[in-house]
Amino acid sequence: MQAALQGIRVLDMALVGPGPFCAVILGDLGADIIKIHRPHPERRGGPLLFQFPDTPGFPGLRNCRTMGLDLKSDDGRRIFHELAKTADVVIESLRPGVVKRLGIDYDAIKEINTRIVYASLSGFGQDGPYHDMVGHDINYISYGGLLGLTGTSGGPPAIPGIPVADFAAGGMATAIGILAAIASRSRTGVGQFIDISMTDGVVALMGEWINPYLSMGTVSRRGETWLSGKYPWYNVYETKDGRYVSIAAVEPWFYENLCRLLGCEEFIECQYAESDKQKEIFTRFRKVFLTKTRDEWVEILRREDTCVAPVYSIEELVFDPQLLARGAIRDMPHPALGSVRQVGPMFRMSDSQFEVRNWTTGFGQHTDELLLELGYDAARIAGLRRADVVS
Repeated sequence: MQAALQGIRVLDMALVGPGPFCAVILGDLGADIIKIHRPHPERRGGPLLFQFPDTPGFPGLRNCRTMGLDLKSDDGRRIFHELAKTADVVIESLRPGVVKRLGIDYDAIKEINTRIVYASLSGFGQDGPYHDMVGHDINYISYGGLLGLTGTSGGPPAIPGIPVADFAAGGMATAIGILAAIASRSRTGVGQFIDISMTDGVVALMGEWINPYLSMGTVSRRGETWLSGKYPWYNVYETKDGRYVSIAAVEPWFYENLCRLLGCEEFIECQYAESDKQKEIFTRFRKVFLTKTRDEWVEILRREDTCVAPVYSIEELVFDPQLLARGAIRDMPHPALGSVRQVGPMFRMSDSQFEVRNWTTGFGQHTDELLLELGYDAARIAGLRRADVVS
């Protein structure tokens, strides 16, 4: 079986935050990911070093190749243009305007490759009054309203456990845009430019609460929506062993089952009760859940449909039988470590098999390989290295 994106080459300059997440999605689907970074990035430090920890047991990044390339030099730009002629996709996450100054922006690349799909990924997009502002995930979810809505009623905003703007509103959105542009190119024969704003993406994710305000003036507040803890039947409860269960008995028949299994039948007709009755249900549920351990409650509530789950730690989830059966956590072959356990691919496709084609464990690991593919000989590559054009 062929991978879905076999034969698609991606030049990836978005090396931190959303970039690696997008690259994993496309790489797992079969794309040839070439990560281009400045020569010797380890000398500068910063978050990029988290992508390649200097530890013997670190498996590296799968299904990608790395190349150190000085895009400020004439030779570096020339090499990038040669690579772009062979590529299907370019991804960059530099400040708006930087790629134009370097001569590697969409307008420049489409002159040499009309089929190129070019994605610019930034915090606020390529235009607008904030386009040149710096930021990180917590800033984008602040502007997009997500941080303000996350947490308990009356408490401070709570930072989510993962960078939602980076991964969902950034990396995943970029992958979707790229796939759509590739599909369009199959009909038109030409590529296009994709402008991804992580803040725009967060706002799109927040549509569940923003749209009611825009159309009806309905204001949603932290900890006071049905998805953020307003009701007892969609909530988290501590158990006897100090662990937690999550409950999502949204449908009335699920709620009825929940009440019966908790021994709280008197609350079956009170699912949407407010004020004092709601507080009474909360108090009762909390007391009941404290009478048994987490796993005991999960076993009891799974006997009928109640929408229950244990609140896992990472150490627990990696041994969950469902995740193991699906390959969400799996063993993967590794050239140095033999086999490593990793998070598996996001997709399972009937006719496009996932495989690990290579691992990258260091900066510039495939520079020579890529230059040889372009027709450079060993002497010329050595000269480029001496001039710090490549690393």
